[in-house]
Parts: sequence; structure tokens; C-alpha cells
Amino acid sequence: MSSDPKIKDLETDLNDLLEKEMKELAGILGITISSHGGSHLASKFKKDISMTKTEISAASSSLVFLSSKMLQDSLNQKISYNLITGSNRIILSVLTDNIAMTCYLNRQLAELEGLNVYINHLKKFCMKLSAIIATSDIIKEEVFVAIKRAIPNALVVAIITKDGLPIKIQATMPEPILSAMISAIYNLSSVLLEGGLEYSVIGGENGSIIIHELDENRIIAIAVPEADEKKLGSYVAKIKTIIP
Repeated sequence: MSSDPKIKDLETDLNDLLEKEMKELAGILGITISSHGGSHLASKFKKDISMTKTEISAASSSLVFLSSKMLQDSLNQKISYNLITGSNRIILSVLTDNIAMTCYLNRQLAELEGLNVYINHLKKFCMKLSAIIATSDIIKEEVFVAIKRAIPNALVVAIITKDGLPIKIQATMPEPILSAMISAIYNLSSVLLEGGLEYSVIGGENGSIIIHELDENRIIAIAVPEADEKKLGSYVAKIKTIIP
């Protein structure tokens, strides 16, 4: 998240709201909020977990994106929530226009109190958080939004996990195919470089694709109708100024 004091204050406020929510419903083990592009916004957990905040945010955003896409393509409906049930835990994910929220629940307590209680309550809570974030500068700083604003002629903007899962994509090519190709190019390039890949450019006669590392979990790919090396260099420079 940005070093802007206002945004830092907002993160503190969000964490306070998450803590309050966890006290209200005993079955909540943790909550994480991320942008549609997989950037971590805020999170609270009752116990330490092995995954990092960025790993959770990337995975959560990708899960909600894929679930939403599947529901839209198969039933032509918008996603309301996504529920994953394990032997001891339940993961409930909610998507709004601004954020993705993932809640980790104690299965025994949640089922005892009623899953519908948790689903309805957390959907309303997510909408409340979304409304707060919508009026802040966080969305303006979101990588996907910032890239589209900085490079308005981009034909493709895709944020994926390094494992090849789509997080946020604007393209005509099917998301799973595009994600797999970006991931393969990134990982093969890293192998050839023996690690340390920062970015790569695939140049054509009238267009190019820039693949750039976002963080330890995410990659961004941008296709532009440009082949001039100097202009491509300016695009890479813009990307670097946006990446947190």
C-alpha cells in the first residue's frame, strides 16, 4: 500500500473495522481485503498464518475472479459469494465493484450459528468496506487502474499469479490461455536468466507485449500497438513508477 499518510490512516481504520467484525462473530478466524488486481489492502487474523499477505491477496482475488467468470459464462449471473468447505475451516469470499474480501471461518462454530447468518452478515460488511474504499485514493492507486490511465492505448492489460492464474484481465483472448502463456514466458525467461527477471519485451512489427514482475506473487502483461524501442522504453518507465 502507498506511503501516503491518508492511505495509511485508512488502512488503520480498515484494520480496526476488521477486528471489530471478528469480535462480533466468534466463528471468524481471519479476514483479508484486496483490490481486484490482487493488491493487499487490509487483513486481520486471530493466529499467525504461513502465507504472506501478498500471497493471500493474490490467491483470493484470483479465486473470486475465476468463480465470477465461471458463473457469468455458464449462468449469465453475477457472483454473490464463493464458499469453500473443508474438514475444519470454511472460506467465504465476496466480490464488490471495488474489492474482494475473503473470510476464514471455524466450520463448527459457523455451522452452529448458521452459515446463512455469516453469509448475509459478511456480504453487508463487505459492501460497507467497499463504500469506504470507493471514496478513498486507494482505487486510484490500484495497479490495474493506474496502468490503464497511464497507457490508455493498451490493447491488453493482464495481472496474473506467477503460477499462471488470472487475477484481473482485460483482453479478447480467453483468460486461462492468456494467463498460462504469460506465466510460461515469464518462468522460462527466469530459468534462462537463472533468476532475477525484471521484465521482458516481445516485439512485433506493429505491436509489442511487455511482461513485468509486480511483486513476489504477481506478473503484469501489457500489449501496445507500438514497436518503436524508445516508446517501449517509456512504457516500461511508466510501469516502474506505478508498481509499488
